[in-house]
Amino acid sequence: MKKIFLSFALLLLISVFNNCFSQFKSLSLTCSNNVTSFPVTGYPMLFYSQFHPGLDASLNWKKNISEKHQLWLSANAGIFYHRFIQTGLRIYPAFEYKYFLTQAFNFNIGLGAGYLHSVQDYEVFKKAPNGGYTAQTIWSSRPQFLAVIKMGCGYKLNKDNIKSPSLIAQLHTNLQGPFVNSYVPVLPVNSLHIGIIYPLIKE
Repeated sequence: MKKIFLSFALLLLISVFNNCFSQFKSLSLTCSNNVTSFPVTGYPMLFYSQFHPGLDASLNWKKNISEKHQLWLSANAGIFYHRFIQTGLRIYPAFEYKYFLTQAFNFNIGLGAGYLHSVQDYEVFKKAPNGGYTAQTIWSSRPQFLAVIKMGCGYKLNKDNIKSPSLIAQLHTNLQGPFVNSYVPVLPVNSLHIGIIYPLIKE
């Protein structure tokens, strides 16, 4: 697992330094609700089931010159709290495609992979040398791999101003593991993200 973490951390650092002088980049800030449910088909639960809050930020770099079909690379970091299950700290690079239906409105889809650190919010019992079991601290933690599929839309508040912020809404499916090898090796967590993108344009 350490090798997985180091590999993705290295990929993220390379991406950041490779793009730090990009002409067009932006900063995204979102709030999210996170629900454990089936990937994609469980999206409706995000609107009526429990609320499990999260905060995410990403630094984004545009990788092509087309205005209608845009390719972006992002470095993402965030945290979410799921009561009775975990607090998750996630960091990952992602690629995203945006299709602009108009100058202001776009649809987007993306893929990412990286690292999630899970702080457990439940009791874990470990077998002791004498044959019994001892309870570990409720705040024990462990590293996890993370895969992300995301889709959504964005709306530029002022289509004629290159520095105008955009509103975004996205649905994510996050796959993490190994979670519980015996019966839930990969845990799917769906997320609804609502937020804003601030262009960072060089003068």
